[in-house]
Amino acid sequence: MKVIWIVLLSFGIGMLPFHIRAESPTQVAESAMEGYHLFMRDSLPDDRQKGYEMMLTAAWEGDAKAANNIGWLLQEGEFVDKDMSRAFQWFERASDQGLPAAALNYMEMILKHRDEVLSKRIPDKERMAKASTLAATAMLQGRGLPYDSKRGEEWLLRGALFGDENAIMTVAQQLEMYPDSFSYLPLEEIAKECDALLPEGEKNKPEGMGLSEFADLMLSPTFWYRLINDKILMHN
Repeated sequence: MKVIWIVLLSFGIGMLPFHIRAESPTQVAESAMEGYHLFMRDSLPDDRQKGYEMMLTAAWEGDAKAANNIGWLLQEGEFVDKDMSRAFQWFERASDQGLPAAALNYMEMILKHRDEVLSKRIPDKERMAKASTLAATAMLQGRGLPYDSKRGEEWLLRGALFGDENAIMTVAQQLEMYPDSFSYLPLEEIAKECDALLPEGEKNKPEGMGLSEFADLMLSPTFWYRLINDKILMHN
């Protein structure tokens, strides 16, 4: 389920007839909120259009929540023509700005609509790692996204498999302290979908190893500590 925040923005819904640079991020956020309320009120004929334009302007000014919401509108075809590619661009932009809801939307679009939203683009491993870990942290803390320990741990594993060092260390330490951690998750499915997005030579499952065997390997802290060591050696 996609998360729609209170504010909106777009990456290609067309340029506004005007573009005013706000004086501060606070001003941008306030304008976006005002536009949102106007858009949702919809009591006069031009409320939605005017509200939308205010939100879109705020979005172009860099409001992440606005970007995420415009992405949602584009994805759903709500008020604007449906455009999955442009929706993805807005989710990506807001995710890069550190908005958990956008990070989740960004990653779910890749997993569910890869060919449509990426076209000929190669998935960005570092961006996917950061987005997955951001969504995981928000879910596990209940800050930025509703608290959900199961989904949070699933996204934490995805972040680790994509190479986020903080996620890898967290998984390793949790398995070391609580060996039964993550065992209830669909590990084979998670491993398969992550490797499908990684280029040859960077996949996590060793060639020739079955998914079931690799899922067991994922429950060993040694596997994750080895990944950390490999990344340290690569940096050096």
